[in-house]
Amino acid sequence: MAPKKRDDNWVDGLRGVASFIVVTGHLCTAFVPWLHDPALSDGGPSNIFQLPILRLCVGGRGSVAIFFIITGFVNSINPVKNSRADNTYVALTNLARSTFTRSGRLMVPTAIATVIAWALCHMGAFSMAQRADASWIRSTSPAPSATFGEAVKNLLWNLVLFWHTGASIYDGTHWTLKFFLSASFRTYLTLLALTLVKRRYWYAVTGLLWAYAWLVNDHLVGINIFPGMLLAQLQVDYGSRATQMLPKVVPSILIFFGLIIWGLPQNNQTWAWWSAAIRSFIVAITPANADHSRYASSLGTCTLMLGIFFSRNARRFLTLPLFNFLGRVSFPVYLLHNILIRTILSWMVYGESATRIPVRNEKGELLQLGRASPMAFLFILPIFYAILYLVAHMWATYVDPQCGKAVDWLKDKMFKERPDSQEKLLPLPNGGSAS
Repeated sequence: MAPKKRDDNWVDGLRGVASFIVVTGHLCTAFVPWLHDPALSDGGPSNIFQLPILRLCVGGRGSVAIFFIITGFVNSINPVKNSRADNTYVALTNLARSTFTRSGRLMVPTAIATVIAWALCHMGAFSMAQRADASWIRSTSPAPSATFGEAVKNLLWNLVLFWHTGASIYDGTHWTLKFFLSASFRTYLTLLALTLVKRRYWYAVTGLLWAYAWLVNDHLVGINIFPGMLLAQLQVDYGSRATQMLPKVVPSILIFFGLIIWGLPQNNQTWAWWSAAIRSFIVAITPANADHSRYASSLGTCTLMLGIFFSRNARRFLTLPLFNFLGRVSFPVYLLHNILIRTILSWMVYGESATRIPVRNEKGELLQLGRASPMAFLFILPIFYAILYLVAHMWATYVDPQCGKAVDWLKDKMFKERPDSQEKLLPLPNGGSAS
């Protein structure tokens, strides 16, 4: 018998979609960077994938915003349940344990992926990527260190300081992970402060924190994690009943406008009338010197997720088996996709050119390789995605559980025992849903 679906299982499906968009966004940035414009020229025609909604194939910034919103959501859901049930001991104890285990389950797989990228770099696996005509691929493909000692030093330096600076030598796409960690701790601190607060003031305090983050230009973390916390509170208080609270047309409108706002281009936002209109709206509601693309991505994805929360059909759609699978492998996909872009994808795209073009010219400079034809990409990309999701599935099946066991073992060694009698979750007051 299949396990019962959680009311919040749609969040996993959305996370899977977001990780897929991150990959497509990086591929498009590498090979068709002009998709970040709303049109081919100022006032000129648009490619079909430059149009609203369809342009979300390069909506990586919105996907990152979704990850932060989900970070606020998943880290808050159980503490909110326990607080609503007046089960303070369990709330604080589980919060302490979650602070340790969730951080470890982020850091340990990231360290393993970094070691893999480091090893591949020094085995020459990125040599073809270093010659790619796609500047984005070249910029994320470091050269091997001069000596083994220097290589080890760089690895250790990267493993430690990465969580301070967010700069990874061996995989630049990991820069957000440092901010995911800090976002989690900001969420834990807020939850700690709110544990004894009355229910109605949870919403007020979280809303004020969101407004403060918006006003002080906290465009990456703050304006995303606090909406996630608000969504967790709505989930605990209303659960599946939320899908019956609004007329069906209202969630659809929220989803539509969320996708439109999310699609504000990163570059040349005044080249098309629709992007200029969105930009004018965002400029009017954001502080001075704001990153308008980041703010639009956050506002759009928050609106989108609010619409999904109130929509039964959208929830059902995101809990289909395909989206459940995408959600299960979303973190491995995020961790590993750039490694595969710089190896397998680069070999397929540039392999034929590498057989004809010498490595260096007379001055000793690396010679760039020409990419495969557009027709070849029709075969290369499906193969790449199949390999990526196969590798991600294997990682989720074999590597992630071992990382979890290692973190749990360390937790069991370090943490005090707690009485079993204190762990029972009390029923929620006022008939609230706990799922």
